Amino acid sequence: MRHAYLIMAHNNFSQLKILLSLLDDERNDIYLHIDAKVDRGVIPDLTDVVHKSTLQFVTPIPVVWGDYSQVACEMKLIQAAVSSGEYGYLHLISGIDMPLKSNDEIARFSKTQWQRVYRLCIYSNE
Repeated sequence: MRHAYLIMAHNNFSQLKILLSLLDDERNDIYLHIDAKVDRGVIPDLTDVVHKSTLQFVTPIPVVWGDYSQVACEMKLIQAAVSSGEYGYLHLISGIDMPLKSNDEIARFSKTQWQRVYRLCIYSNE
């Protein structure tokens, strides 16, 4: 079962690199949105820590906390993942989150709990 990690980031890029390295696993793909308001000159090369996963950058939009732009960003990430592959789980996280479990533990848990829905999201063009 493949997992897609949808990451919204806007700062703390050294921590983001650690997160990416922890998620780097052949069972995972990573979709990354970096806020359009971020000076691109301060963003380090993030591809050098991802070797097993596919890392895809989503076209940036300006995001304001608590604003509809957060939802728009989430939808861009979801659309990118759904159009690119078939996943058992989509994990929507921020760039400063850290996994509490290893990739093996997450994979093992998802194999036994796949029938549970932790958050249901239905996409519609209507």
